[in-house]
Amino acid sequence: MGTLRIVFAVIAAILAIGATVVAFILLLPEKKRPKLNKFFGVVADILNFKHLFIEKILKAVYVFATAFAIIFGFLMLFSFVRYDYWGYSGVHWYGYQGLIIMIGGPIVIRIAYEILMMFILLVKNTMEINKKMPA
Repeated sequence: MGTLRIVFAVIAAILAIGATVVAFILLLPEKKRPKLNKFFGVVADILNFKHLFIEKILKAVYVFATAFAIIFGFLMLFSFVRYDYWGYSGVHWYGYQGLIIMIGGPIVIRIAYEILMMFILLVKNTMEINKKMPA
């Protein structure tokens, strides 16, 4: 089974080298861009980093992480654990931790997201300035 994976890895590496050569010849040169159809034009734009997808991906991750923090914190309001250690028994309630996650989680997530977005916007603005500069 291990040798089959090695064979597949070698085949994949050879095909990837071929795809890279084809992309560098047919898709990446700017002078070939007007001759491409719509699909290959979009592929060329992606390969030349004309559009940044990370902004959209980060927005989705931000919404997911915020919703997760709020829902997880809310569920922790109703969670508790019974314990019995060396004759001491009781119940531990996780509600305080849930409140902290519900309130603090979205704040921390928002700060982290805004820091990442500042770098992305800096790159986008730099790309726009470079487009406007005479060559």
